[in-house]
Amino acid sequence: RTETCAFPLLPRNAPDDLPPDCLRTSNMGPCMSAPSASAPGPYAMNSPDSLAAVSSKAALDTNGNKPYSRLVQLRGGSHTLAEKFGLAPGQNAFKYVDKAECQVSRDAKPLHGAEVDVSGGELQLWYCQGAPIAMPVARVGVGGGNAQLIAPMVHAVDVYVEVDGAPREDGHVCFGDDAGASKSAAIASAIKKTVDGEMWMDAFLQNGPSDGSKPWATIVRSKRWGDSDGYVYLPLMAKDVDNALMGDDSLTYAHALMAKWSSLLKEVGAGKHEFTLAIRPRGIVFTDDDGDAQFDAVGGGSEAEAAAFAKSDLIGEHLSDPAAPGMRATWTMSLGADQVSGAGAVRKAQEWSKNWPKDEVAECVAMAMRFANAGVCGAKAAEMARGAKCCHVILSDGVAGGGIKQAAHGDGEREYDYFCAWALFKSPDGKPNSLGAQIKFVVKRRTVVDFKEVDEDWRSGGFEGAQKGVESVTALTITNAEIDAAIERDAEYYK
Repeated sequence: RTETCAFPLLPRNAPDDLPPDCLRTSNMGPCMSAPSASAPGPYAMNSPDSLAAVSSKAALDTNGNKPYSRLVQLRGGSHTLAEKFGLAPGQNAFKYVDKAECQVSRDAKPLHGAEVDVSGGELQLWYCQGAPIAMPVARVGVGGGNAQLIAPMVHAVDVYVEVDGAPREDGHVCFGDDAGASKSAAIASAIKKTVDGEMWMDAFLQNGPSDGSKPWATIVRSKRWGDSDGYVYLPLMAKDVDNALMGDDSLTYAHALMAKWSSLLKEVGAGKHEFTLAIRPRGIVFTDDDGDAQFDAVGGGSEAEAAAFAKSDLIGEHLSDPAAPGMRATWTMSLGADQVSGAGAVRKAQEWSKNWPKDEVAECVAMAMRFANAGVCGAKAAEMARGAKCCHVILSDGVAGGGIKQAAHGDGEREYDYFCAWALFKSPDGKPNSLGAQIKFVVKRRTVVDFKEVDEDWRSGGFEGAQKGVESVTALTITNAEIDAAIERDAEYYK
């Protein structure tokens, strides 16, 4: 590869002892000097020194002689994938699934070198590692034999793509439900929805990586990849958006990513093609309103020395090493007319409950239509589709199933009757591809208040959380065209 390549690639004739789907730190490729677990930094994330720091058995906390692997614990899906794929800190894997119904930890296959079948319209990539995605960029001694590893705050991952050897350098920023949003609009939305985003995010995303490399896209999460998150999920193709999103609200980039990928395939055209994709997490260390450096740290002892070092030496952007092992993969796939149509995944309307008592349907539909424009549901609709009124409701199962149910809180302190429904609101501009809203809310009436029976009317409400009196709804975008399809689909329930 020449210096004009979008990103450094491992040689195609890499030796067999470098399995590209799961590369180990002992095979890190050429470097100027031997990696050191005690190197002070700063250095790039996933660089030899960064990898050595997380894989070292040396204690960071002398209280209990704890190395990095004992101080950092991946959680949830990250823990499951690392365990199933056999990944310790410093090790990684790039895998894929090509079916909507699957168990990723069981069914994911190595991506590098694969011939991927996308005839079913599904392709989701999983980059997983045995350490948090936010990798160390410095090591600071803090006295008493203790040390702390410092990592930046990671809200963005740059995605580099080549098709048939040609780099794609579109520079998309993927954020938010509106897959057609411009780069500037996506950045503005990301800033608004990210804590402290206004302090650093605009130039960070507008300018792209500081090394001048040109990604195909940058995916952005409002909730950062924290110290328990060890994977980057890239849903590229799906027939059902919600199935691809897995109910994960942190995937704030997924809609745009799938739309950009479908556009890329349209440009590529039908036939067999070779794809190469690399990821490079990009982080930031910044100072807040109080002048304190914001970063992640793992280790023993006081954070004072780490904070001082971060403020003096680490403020700014932090990139991943472009030569980091295992963070790129090449595969082939054959594209047919369906895959190159340019039609990305769309969100369908929610399904009508199959468990609703027939004698309650008419009454509940009427009440849901009546109350959808009020309360917390109406307020959310005003945010998402200003000026719209509910045009359709879908009766939906709650935790206790379909139909009117009873619930109690506080050992009988509060009781109420309720049922759940999705309310659909069209975008007022009437265009088929414009985004409206579908909002799951609760129609309820209280029957017991402070242990006393009451006779109250039905009203519009939401789902109750731990905080008494605070209700919420589930809100999703949906196109006008899909709302029309739902109205036609559900006509039998409105007879």
